[in-house]
Amino acid sequence: MAYAIFEDGSHQFRVSEGDTITVDRRDGEPGTEVVFDKVLLIAGDGAPAIGAPLLAGAKVIAKFVREFRDKKIVIQKFRRRKNMRRRNGHRQYYTSVQIVSIVAAV
Repeated sequence: MAYAIFEDGSHQFRVSEGDTITVDRRDGEPGTEVVFDKVLLIAGDGAPAIGAPLLAGAKVIAKFVREFRDKKIVIQKFRRRKNMRRRNGHRQYYTSVQIVSIVAAV
């Protein structure tokens, strides 16, 4: 079974065809196609193709599944004896994508 390692933002993902992963938010409608072209490695049958640092012409093609927000995290700041308390919340946006194919360099 072939797999690829690609970079998106500051994250690296190891994927095979049919996998569903969560990436940072991207614009688009569910069902549309997205291409990840910063491929670092493609391996599987035979010798792996390793980029230095990227594989030229290689890409990972995926389709949007859904857009969602993560659980709320609470940020609290407190300084003792100073009557200083701050409380903030944050919900991160994410996009779920399903890997359609892995295209090696031609």
